[in-house]
Amino acid sequence: MASNFFNQQDLARRNTKMLITLFSLAVLLLLLLTNALVLIGLGLVDLQQVNPTTMLRQHLPWPTIFFTSIVVVAAVSIAVLIKWQQLKGGGKVIATSLGGNRIDAASSDPLERRLLNVVEEMAIAANLPVPPVYLLPEQGINAFAAGYSPGDAVIGITRGCIEQLNRDELQGVVAHEFSHILNGDMRMNIRMIAILNGILFLGHIGYFMLRSSRGSNRSISRSSNNKNNNAGGILAIALGLVVIGYLGSFFGNLIKAAVSRQREYLADASAVQFSRNPRGIAGALKRIGAYGAGTQVKNQNADENSHLFFAEAISGWVSIFATHPPLAARITRLEPHWNGKFPTPISQVSAVASELNTTTKAASDQPMATAHSVLQTIAALPILLVQSSRQPPQAKAIVCALLLQHPDYAAAQLKLIKEQGSLELLQQVDQVLDAVQALSLPLQIQLLQRTIPALKELSHSQFQQFEQLMLALTAVDEQLTLLEWIVISFIEHTVASHFEPKQHIASQRQTDFASVQSPTLLLLSAVANTAGEQVARQQAWQAGLKSLGLAADTEKPDSDWVSLTEQLNSLLGAAPLLKQHIWQAILAAVAADQQQQDRELALLTALALLLEMPWQPEPAIS
Repeated sequence: MASNFFNQQDLARRNTKMLITLFSLAVLLLLLLTNALVLIGLGLVDLQQVNPTTMLRQHLPWPTIFFTSIVVVAAVSIAVLIKWQQLKGGGKVIATSLGGNRIDAASSDPLERRLLNVVEEMAIAANLPVPPVYLLPEQGINAFAAGYSPGDAVIGITRGCIEQLNRDELQGVVAHEFSHILNGDMRMNIRMIAILNGILFLGHIGYFMLRSSRGSNRSISRSSNNKNNNAGGILAIALGLVVIGYLGSFFGNLIKAAVSRQREYLADASAVQFSRNPRGIAGALKRIGAYGAGTQVKNQNADENSHLFFAEAISGWVSIFATHPPLAARITRLEPHWNGKFPTPISQVSAVASELNTTTKAASDQPMATAHSVLQTIAALPILLVQSSRQPPQAKAIVCALLLQHPDYAAAQLKLIKEQGSLELLQQVDQVLDAVQALSLPLQIQLLQRTIPALKELSHSQFQQFEQLMLALTAVDEQLTLLEWIVISFIEHTVASHFEPKQHIASQRQTDFASVQSPTLLLLSAVANTAGEQVARQQAWQAGLKSLGLAADTEKPDSDWVSLTEQLNSLLGAAPLLKQHIWQAILAAVAADQQQQDRELALLTALALLLEMPWQPEPAIS
């Protein structure tokens, strides 16, 4: 593909390291300034008597400095941890903090219906789980993606965005947000929110001290001169902390803006790659330039989340604080021959309504015209299955149907669905079973992607019950296949973690192959075992070993699904370039027979979906 997302994820990872380094330097500077402020404000140091050549040895009150430093580091750390704790729920927490409401899959609003269709299409084009979509009650044209990982991501769209943009333009905006997901920007963005909150916290302490001092000023004025002097020193410290806090925020916002601007250019380019339509995102940017409400988001939390958005969410008085490049610069990169003119403002709501009225209900669930090979097959999904995948009860039925792949065991599995599920679930499975099993494997994988938002609407207890049912269905024949393992593990990763998001939040990144060699070999063995005959399996195994740079006599482990499941998180936590190394070995194993089969490509697509690999199969050459 045109953009190497593994490299871009690695760049985002290095940018995160740079942010942490700069944050550490900022905290060190805050320590120095705060200590100087405390010592001078409390009169512990007489500047006239300090000799620069000897002050470090005898003139500074080191116990006070040590205590002040501990307090500052503790305060900043606590502020970061509190914000981090608030954000542990991932993308849905950020969306709701911005006033977003999740769009119901059963919505009859044609604009919301069109948006959900576009998001589903772009998710399949990017080979990502379909994310929940939140609508913000804002008139500005804007959008964002938030979360810790693709399985945790949500898409947020403003009301102005869906009302003012046509389908192609909306597609371009959504593709831009999916680019942020694949480029690895979301985790970095959440960390930025927490870090900046910590830097600004000293300013909040100063404000608190100022407010507290107001109530005590009257009584202090009737006290001794010494107390007056102490009160004056505390007031000076409070004012100084406010200045220091906002000075830290000043530099923090500079860093945030600089990093964010470069990632926006990349996301624009990647959006074109998904949609194959540069006019879509360029048209959206032009529409913003002609729209009176612009891209402003008025929610009180917009400031700290400004770097998440598609375009500038808040007004900036200086361009160096802009989290996004100028509109004209972004448009010119997409359309080098653009004449610099924005379109004449029109009643785009009327235009969109006209567009929707000319589209039949059946066509409303079909994809936009696009050259993307994956989207060309979406229309093959029956409308019944598309609509069923959006409702929690029916989504469960679809997953059950995907696990009913063995006719010899179907009766026992259906009995389990009735006993461990319900009679109603059994009836729903019966309604979709024939349609699901008639699909090709690639379409079954796409259908699985579509069920994720609906499954996330289940309660925790409902999902736990469904988990037990899935495991029981796959245990009937006592032989777990790679595809069954992928289906269950994918749902566990994307939905179970929705209720317990620890694995999404975990920031550990394995960079050494030795730390992931065991699960890699287990997975490679499972992939090789799908090759067919013993000779083909061994050939696939050897091709994978060669790609990994391992000796040809490396022992091939037996399929151990329990161990592989237990170690899956270490593969998910592999650094981007290490993931690419592992993925190349899997591709080499599949390609060992030099035959490109639809089943193999579908299996790779499902595996990439599970492992959060930014991969898309190339179209077959006829």
